[in-house]
Amino acid sequence: MIHRRRLHPLHVIILVATFGLGALLDCGPSLAQEGAGAAAAPGSKISGVWNGTTLAGCNVSAPPGRCNAQQKVSITVLEGEGSKVTGSYQCSYGSQDCFHQSTTGKVIEATLADDRLSIRVQTPDALTYVFAGHLSGDTVNGGYTCYNGGAPVERGSWYARRTY
Repeated sequence: MIHRRRLHPLHVIILVATFGLGALLDCGPSLAQEGAGAAAAPGSKISGVWNGTTLAGCNVSAPPGRCNAQQKVSITVLEGEGSKVTGSYQCSYGSQDCFHQSTTGKVIEATLADDRLSIRVQTPDALTYVFAGHLSGDTVNGGYTCYNGGAPVERGSWYARRTY
């Protein structure tokens, strides 16, 4: 069961001013929903190698020097026994180095609800990325949020294509 928190009206204004209306509509699942190796639906359309790019947002909370930072991202999603999801994450230089120099990680959750793909990644330095977007065929277009200790530290757009 998903429990939604109620936002104070002042928080709503701050979120919209900082991140735009999309911050209120769907920021992906909360960190409380994290589950290592979460199951995917049978016959899932999420398995494969997702190669794409991220582009960091330029809002007021963006880390200094990260505005429009572009990276190349590859996420491999594998379905194992009992539809258990595993996989790996790799980030490489685009226009800047990867955030916190984190270039590897593991997929800890991947879900598909209707046409909404969500992939959660954990890096060795305890950053958590949530990549989420609209799935159309073998492409996904959406956004990502990077969390450090449960607090969002970077948000941006994400585009990827399944290449295998």
